[in-house]
Amino acid sequence: MAQSDVYSTPHRIVHWLTAALIIGLVPVGLFMASIPYPPNPGANPALKDSLYEWHKSFGLIVLLLAIARVALKVSQGTPPPEASLTRFQRAASAAVHHLLYLLIFLVPFTGWLPTSMCYGPVNLFWTIDVTLPFRGAEATCTAIYKVHLGGALLMSALVLVHIGAALMHLVVIKDGVFRRMWG
Repeated sequence: MAQSDVYSTPHRIVHWLTAALIIGLVPVGLFMASIPYPPNPGANPALKDSLYEWHKSFGLIVLLLAIARVALKVSQGTPPPEASLTRFQRAASAAVHHLLYLLIFLVPFTGWLPTSMCYGPVNLFWTIDVTLPFRGAEATCTAIYKVHLGGALLMSALVLVHIGAALMHLVVIKDGVFRRMWG
């Protein structure tokens, strides 16, 4: 495999950091939302608040990594598609990648915006205030959170498809697709 067929080291670092964060953020997000508020049984406000702060901070990191991914794509380009891919595989890969790019912007933003609008402040790791300067009605925030949740669930499904396809290329097809991002 020629070096030009492999993503650059910065591309690979940003890819794997983004993947690790998304794989962690979705289950943590679902868990933290399930923790009841007092006076309900099982309420643990300290844990809930802590998980929300971590979730918001790492979600904003995903958004920053998404910006870095696009900057890398524009400045360095990407390797051409693997020559052995069929037309269907290329189309499926492009569709999944485009949707994932959309969602790594949409999901963090649709968490950040309503939190800023209705429940601020939004602090990066309890220190830096990154609250957006918008205010809104509770119903608007609830609707945006539904987009956040739906986007996160769709992104989870697409990540599973992406992982499945990568493993198929590594274990079954045994072409160079997996090595492009592994290095």
